Amino acid sequence: MTNKKDQIADLFGVGSKPESEPESNGETPNAAKSSKTVQGKLERLTRRAQEKKAQRELGETDFYSEDNAEVESTLILSLKPWANDQREAPNEALRCALFTPRNRKTPRESFKNHSVAAYGNARVLYTGEELRQDDLDVWLQVLHMAREHPLGEPIRFSANEMKKALKWNYGAKTTERLKTNLTRLQANAVKFESERLGKGVSLSLINKFEFSNSDANEPSNDWVIEIDPDIAKLFGGGIYSTRLEWEQRLEINGELAKWLHGFYSSHREPHDISVDLLLSTSGSKVSNKHKAKQLLIAAHEELIRVGFLKEYQMTEDGKFRVKRPRKAIPKPE
Repeated sequence: MTNKKDQIADLFGVGSKPESEPESNGETPNAAKSSKTVQGKLERLTRRAQEKKAQRELGETDFYSEDNAEVESTLILSLKPWANDQREAPNEALRCALFTPRNRKTPRESFKNHSVAAYGNARVLYTGEELRQDDLDVWLQVLHMAREHPLGEPIRFSANEMKKALKWNYGAKTTERLKTNLTRLQANAVKFESERLGKGVSLSLINKFEFSNSDANEPSNDWVIEIDPDIAKLFGGGIYSTRLEWEQRLEINGELAKWLHGFYSSHREPHDISVDLLLSTSGSKVSNKHKAKQLLIAAHEELIRVGFLKEYQMTEDGKFRVKRPRKAIPKPE
C-alpha cells in the first residue's frame, strides 16, 4: 500500500526535477543579485508550502496553523523566477472574467464591487474600468519585470523596452496606449477570495507608475512601476500560478482565443466544459448560442494553429474536450 509520504510526493513531485530550467534572460547584474538574495529562501519555503498543500489534500494538517502562516507571509518577499520566454499569472486571474475577451471596438464598462464570473471555488470582486486581454498582456509583462526585484521596489524600464516585449509599434500613439493600459491596471480594486488564501486579498494590480512622453532610450526617460507585495500571496511561491508561453500567446489572433489560452494553461488536464460555462466564465456577452458555439470553435481552431492545442472535439452532451501537445503542458498548480 502506498504510504502518506509517497502520496505527497505523487501529488507534487517532491524531489523531482522541473520540466524545464529557466533560461538566461540577460538581466542586469543588480537585478540578478536581487533575485539571488531571495531565491534560496524562496526555494526552501516553496518546498515547505508544497508539502503543506499536499498534506492538506490528505487531511493531515490545518492550513490555518501558525507554521503555514509563516510560509505564506515569507513568500511575499518576491516572485519565484521563471524563464525569459515565459510569463506567469495567478490561477485565479486566468480562471475568471477579470480580463474579458470582448471586442476592442465595444465601449468598456465601469464596475463597482462587481462579482466576476469565476471557475472553481474562487470569488473575485472588481471595481474599476473593464479590463481586457490587452491589459492582461501588459500586466504579464509588468510581472515579468517584477520577478527580478523584491516586490514593492521600483521597477525601471523604457517605453520602447515594454513595446518591444509586447510586439507593439514604436511611436507616440503606442506610448499613449501604454499609459492608458497602465492607468486601468492602477485605477482599480480587485478582491480575491478562495479556500487556499484563507482570507480575502484586496489590491490594485499595480500600485503606481511614472512615465515619460519621450521614447528616447535615456535614463531620464525611464518609466517606473511599483506593485503591491501582497501580489505574491496570489502566486503562493509558484504553487498557485501558471506559466504561459509568451511568443505563442503574442501570436494568437482573437481575444476569446487568448482568454482560452490562459484558462486552459491553468489546468494540467482540462475537464470537458460546456459552451455556456466557457462563455460565462470568460465574461463574453454573446447571447446567441449558435453564434457563441461558432466563436468558440474558431477560437479552438486558432489555438491549434499556434500549436497550443493538439486537437479538440465536441462531446455528445455538447461540451468541449481538448488535448494539448505533451510539450505544452505546464507544471502542476
